[in-house]
Amino acid sequence: MFHKLLIANRGEIAIRIIKACRQLNIKTVAVCSTVDRQAWYTQLADEVVCIGPAPAADSYLNAEAILMAAINTHADAIHPGYGFLAENADFAAMCAECGITWVGPTASQIRLMGDKSRAKDYARKQQVPVLAGASIQGLNWPQIKQLATKMGFPLVLKASHGGGGKGIRVLSDVHALHQQLRAARQEAAAAFLNDAMYLEHFLPQARHIEVQVLGTGNQLYILGDRDCSLQLHKQKVLEESPASSLTAEQRQELTRLSRQLLTNLGYQSLGTIEYLVADGACYFMEMNTRLQVEHGVTELTTGIDIVCAQLKQAAGEPLALPAMATQPTHCVAIEARITASLPLKQTLIQQLDWPTDVRVDTGYQAGDHFVTRYDGLIAKLMVTGTTRTDAVKKMQTALAAVTLVGPTTNLSFLRQTVARPAYLADTYSIHSLARWEDEQ
Repeated sequence: MFHKLLIANRGEIAIRIIKACRQLNIKTVAVCSTVDRQAWYTQLADEVVCIGPAPAADSYLNAEAILMAAINTHADAIHPGYGFLAENADFAAMCAECGITWVGPTASQIRLMGDKSRAKDYARKQQVPVLAGASIQGLNWPQIKQLATKMGFPLVLKASHGGGGKGIRVLSDVHALHQQLRAARQEAAAAFLNDAMYLEHFLPQARHIEVQVLGTGNQLYILGDRDCSLQLHKQKVLEESPASSLTAEQRQELTRLSRQLLTNLGYQSLGTIEYLVADGACYFMEMNTRLQVEHGVTELTTGIDIVCAQLKQAAGEPLALPAMATQPTHCVAIEARITASLPLKQTLIQQLDWPTDVRVDTGYQAGDHFVTRYDGLIAKLMVTGTTRTDAVKKMQTALAAVTLVGPTTNLSFLRQTVARPAYLADTYSIHSLARWEDEQ
């Protein structure tokens, strides 16, 4: 097992990784920008290194600074968390060149599957159904316009190396594409240091279903599925596991397609294969070659600490996963993301009280100032129930019991959402939440 691990991230995911490292007796090094010097996660780590000023490009996206911090603290592994450099193949390769274990897939696997355009091409070769789409990297405007017109609107413009909803635009016509292209590229470049984009057909009605996998190079574990259809501004808001909208046949098909996609790759570490399910058909959308924000609901339904499992796999230790890991359980887990409503008039969190008997993953405590520079996430609130109806009732109760005084948040919207008839009846789509927001 590793002696010391550097966490190339911040906030709640840094704390989540620290907790897993403590279970495995691994010392931790946290990195921080100047605005995160007093953050809670820095207090929990064994060591802290400030790697640069507030802008992400100068700190959390600064691969050289992070590697130097790892070398200077004698860390033998780096965990990238999610976002920032988590799917940066060059950074993974740099770690290997420095003799530091990268907790994630190989650089070549990230280059293939972490690039949305290349991943789609590969999926087609593996005979996995894919929505029609094409990369626009290297094309000039007349060529992009011609391609988009030929594909037909509406379309979705996406960052090839993206995640977390950044760099995504829904386009109704050529004029919208022309208006949004530059902004989408700038957003992608700022978030991922890469502005490559691609176009994809837009489905008016679909569910967003994820399949969680963990590979060892020789074996691929399927750790269930999640429904992440309720999204706002391309950011996930509510997630549940298992995906209750799937039939047994659809679940079996998604498992088959996921194995078919990765069977020749010798995939290692955690990964999430994302699909759109519409009219009974399943379409590969993308793969996230990293730990997901919503990993907690999978942990609750499988009973597996998948961060610990990821660390063990990276260290070359055998995995003893229970048989239940490959099948949905009789437990349903739901996660609600509590986020700040930007811009904020107040950043001080004066009071923060959570209900009992729920799981809360957060990077904040009462008395902290919310850092607005990186993302809006305050906490992830998770509940479990014996049925979906039971889990929904528990989520309603849990959200009602949260006390958060200070920054304005989406708590009121979450409470209204989990009480909506369409949510209770499980009859929503990937576009429902935007419509519900417009009705407020």
